[in-house]
Amino acid sequence: MLTLTAGEWRDVRNKIREEYHWKPSVLLIREVMRRELGFVTRYQEYSHQHGKQEIIYLDFYNDAMETLFRLKYL
Repeated sequence: MLTLTAGEWRDVRNKIREEYHWKPSVLLIREVMRRELGFVTRYQEYSHQHGKQEIIYLDFYNDAMETLFRLKYL
């Protein structure tokens, strides 16, 4: 599992959209995301005194895909 802030996820998501511009279902359908990228997303919001913060969790199903993701997008 990898934890990203909303801003970090936005940057990664934009890179994935550029790479898979010919296949928009990669980010829209969880099964396609899991098959193509090796992970699915989970969102969590929580509130602080200064406002709310959004955290995105990436659940990886394969260690090799997690390593590839880290090398490619982070």
